[in-house]
Amino acid sequence: MLKFIVLLSTLLITSCATKVHGLRKTADFTYTNVQAERLTIAGIVHTGENWDYKKQISTANQFRVELQEKRRDLLVDNASPLIKKIGRGLYREILREIEEDGILSEKSLTILGQNITKRRYLVFARIESDIIENDRTESAITNAEGKETGDRNLTTTTRRSMDINFSVYDIRNKYLAWNGIIKKSDRNDLEYTIRKRDGVDKIIDLVSAFSSKKNTESMNKKYPFPKTPVDRDILAYAFRGFAENLPSKD
Repeated sequence: MLKFIVLLSTLLITSCATKVHGLRKTADFTYTNVQAERLTIAGIVHTGENWDYKKQISTANQFRVELQEKRRDLLVDNASPLIKKIGRGLYREILREIEEDGILSEKSLTILGQNITKRRYLVFARIESDIIENDRTESAITNAEGKETGDRNLTTTTRRSMDINFSVYDIRNKYLAWNGIIKKSDRNDLEYTIRKRDGVDKIIDLVSAFSSKKNTESMNKKYPFPKTPVDRDILAYAFRGFAENLPSKD
């Protein structure tokens, strides 16, 4: 029976490494083996968005670049040799499996093992959650004596949070060697100053201001939310976090 080393989601691999939720790995997924056998970034999928092939490939290439930059002690390949060997049709079917099922079938592992003989570890990433949230907060502006001036600060925020499931397959032995979820987020803020002299004493309660569709539309027009953080930036954080958690030389 395949034995896994199971780590609690609260455990950090090192004191400064990115947290990996639900991490599990096989005992033979060691620095020596990873360095000797190298890694292939096989692909990335998004369960909530219909990414086209071009988007999948460009994001996988970004993954490889970020990983190689963070871990210069390891050899990292892109997906091109893999696609060339098995063909684009089968490659897309494998990405579909990862997107829909979250795991490779035994059939796919067998086919990969038979065709990819010079590589051992294939890495897949699956975006399982991608949430965008908007928020407004307000606070009083005070003078040098700490007294409220009647002016108010209003901050609008757009936050984007992603959960990315990373899987490393040992295709030589046909099993999952490393798996875990990395959570990353980013936010953009816009600051507004509401002057008392403009006829607005203060925002008493922002929640009540959104009690009707008309009020909400008015607030959105006058104090719009910032742009949504781009997925590329958040994924860069996640890719680097994955790199941090790969085995290191003792």
